[in-house]
Amino acid sequence: MRLIGTGSALPKKVVTNDMLSEFLDTSDEWIVPRTGIRTRHVISDENLEDLGAQAALNALEMSGLKPSDIDYFICSNVINEYITPGLSCIISSKIGLTCPCIDINCACPGFIYAMDIAECRFLAGKAKNVLIVCAEEPTRMTDWKDRSTCVLFGDGAGAAVFTEGQRQGNPASFSAFTGQDLGEAPS
Repeated sequence: MRLIGTGSALPKKVVTNDMLSEFLDTSDEWIVPRTGIRTRHVISDENLEDLGAQAALNALEMSGLKPSDIDYFICSNVINEYITPGLSCIISSKIGLTCPCIDINCACPGFIYAMDIAECRFLAGKAKNVLIVCAEEPTRMTDWKDRSTCVLFGDGAGAAVFTEGQRQGNPASFSAFTGQDLGEAPS
């Protein structure tokens, strides 16, 4: 599989470390050496599904594909305002997809798991183009009084479009995409 487009979308509100120090026992000098983080984006009047849709459209634009070219859509998400329908259904409707879509709830490794699912679709011959969106709103559940965790989280969405095919003569596999040899499965 080959990566042919990426996109992202962030909320407009930026929260700096200095802003956090106004209500939290912390400082930029405490946060940066521990995390490398100076700012984070936080949803204010935006909706996560709109950020996810914009990231997807940005990835599609870069790839040169249209929504009708996508054969499978995977959305990784843990926190949003909906229980049902899944975020993939909402984003799919917003951008005009007509393909099957699934949601996975995998938090940080969600993109890796989504790529693994995409690879399976390619290897099974069931997809030519796969869209992945990872959209999160962890600040919705963040304890803003806990400096050990609240300094880590921000909101946003990222997207990638993959197409079938080989990468520089290697088999179309996740290990070929990452450049890592995962070895043989234990017997």
